Amino acid sequence: MCGCTDTSHQEARDAIRTQKLLTIDGVYRALGWRTPNGCSSCRPAINYYLLSSWPKEAVDDPQSRFINERVHANIQKDGTYSVVPRVVGGEITPDKLIVLGEVAKEFGLYTKITGGQRVDLFGAQLHQLPPIWRKLVDAGFETGHAYGKSLRTVKSCVGSTWCRFGVDDSVVCTACIRLC
Repeated sequence: MCGCTDTSHQEARDAIRTQKLLTIDGVYRALGWRTPNGCSSCRPAINYYLLSSWPKEAVDDPQSRFINERVHANIQKDGTYSVVPRVVGGEITPDKLIVLGEVAKEFGLYTKITGGQRVDLFGAQLHQLPPIWRKLVDAGFETGHAYGKSLRTVKSCVGSTWCRFGVDDSVVCTACIRLC
């Protein structure tokens, strides 16, 4: 698994199930981990094994999440972050567009419309993320989950309401490339 232990992935999974271990610290104690807090390799793995073995009982460990998941933003190659608020089906009010523009101006962020019909705000520093998200949440935004293992992008058409060729409203899930 890593240098923190001689335990293999399978041995850790088996111990979690047979001993009904519910916390990372419990796993570390039961299996004699050499480092008290684990490392960036074993900690996320153990957290995943706990949650997948005992989804209703295991204690999720936020420290095990990758930085993107912890701060609700994507780390970029220059060390800054991009913030991607959720825009369901690409539908957004003028007031929300204004908020996105104001946040981008206030924090000096570069903006880009993504292929997933969202506005990506690039160039945020780590310390700026909490105030950026406070302003976005206050305006009714939530995270677009563009950084984790989740449904990320759904394409939609303006459908029969606006499109002269539209016969029905539809969305296409690009994760599985099928009509939803």
